[in-house]
Amino acid sequence: MNIPKRCDVVIIGGGPAGSMAATFLRQKGYDTVLFEKQKHPRYMVGESLIPQFWKYCDIGKVSDKIQAEGFIQKQGGTVVWDGVIRQAAFKDFGYTRPALHVERDRFDQILLEHARAQGAQVFEQVSVVNADLNQGEQVSVTYRPAGEKTLSQISCRFIIDASGQNAVIARQLGIRVADKEYPFMSVWGYFTGSKYVALDGKAYPFEMLRTVPPTTFISSTEGWGWSWHIPLRETTSVGLVVPIEQMKSVRAADEALEGYFLRRCSEIPYLNRLLETARYCEGSMHVIRPYSHRPKQLCGPGFYLIGDAAAFIDPVLSEGCLLAMYSAYLAAWAIDRSFKDPGRVAESQAFFTNQFAGRYELGHALMLTSYGASAKVSDVARNSIQFDSSRERELMYVALTMAGRAENLLKVVNPADKERIAVNKYRVLEEIVF
Repeated sequence: MNIPKRCDVVIIGGGPAGSMAATFLRQKGYDTVLFEKQKHPRYMVGESLIPQFWKYCDIGKVSDKIQAEGFIQKQGGTVVWDGVIRQAAFKDFGYTRPALHVERDRFDQILLEHARAQGAQVFEQVSVVNADLNQGEQVSVTYRPAGEKTLSQISCRFIIDASGQNAVIARQLGIRVADKEYPFMSVWGYFTGSKYVALDGKAYPFEMLRTVPPTTFISSTEGWGWSWHIPLRETTSVGLVVPIEQMKSVRAADEALEGYFLRRCSEIPYLNRLLETARYCEGSMHVIRPYSHRPKQLCGPGFYLIGDAAAFIDPVLSEGCLLAMYSAYLAAWAIDRSFKDPGRVAESQAFFTNQFAGRYELGHALMLTSYGASAKVSDVARNSIQFDSSRERELMYVALTMAGRAENLLKVVNPADKERIAVNKYRVLEEIVF
């Protein structure tokens, strides 16, 4: 590997956040080095993308490559929450470009290869050991390529940590805090031959995915948990979000986690019908124990945290990749501004913090299972939602209605907006037809 001794910006992590940050920085002309611990394609969960992600792909000029891949296009969502079946279609909100179900290994690889094509120096199978942030206006990253014992160092002006749940810098600085208001874990696996639910409320065989587009299927479970069902090109991703407290009974009964997962899939109404003729892919089960976290700070002298390396909350709205791309764009903007006007570095970082914290605080407020009438809504969350377009707010309201959380949004928006965004662009079904 011919890794340079210095560059303008070092990025840790080659997921959507890191790759898009590299692309945005290269568009602005900065010498960018990206380190990825694994070799692409590498497995990642999180396969559902909502239509807003296209605007960042357009800015990064990667949309054509994603469209050419032929990922599964989804029409909308079907949600069974507390026994009520609701459906919503993206086209009803004015979206003309599709939401997608993507295999994240391939999706992430497209973004990484695109960053490399833009001139980013991408080095895979390189582990970042630590970041030295105490060097004045210069900072550095210590790294080790796979199979080597010797540590090496690269100097730069800024480091972007996009290392996902590894959260390299946040853990190093002790600023990563578990979000105790979301005491959940997630367990998931893959099935072949599963039926799926289309926008007409009917279940279709897997073979019809290309002719009758699917919806993402979500179902609530007891204890405020929920399940997902996401048809992909060859398999269907099925997962459970489970309160940690609920898992204590599973451990007490000495039930194997995979056995628990398959049992619950066979018990959840409608999900069990979709999986009646499906075959479980042996060994495909994955688990993430308490995954929700937030940082004490989002940036500091010489560094930025973006994507999951910064914060992660309940994924029920499928906003993970969207927030990763948003924070990548925001960090690239702040870094560009800092290079052009070094006297405004602190101001640029403050803007980054306010904007990204606003999106996180908004998501946190919306996802709370019980926000409470007396809970205080932060100004940063209130301000954040003002940047959303009217259709984005409408889609958010409907999605939250379908997931039993609509009242949370009404506590966040300005009083004058409440009536305007309380739209009914969804329909209630009596049943799903099999």
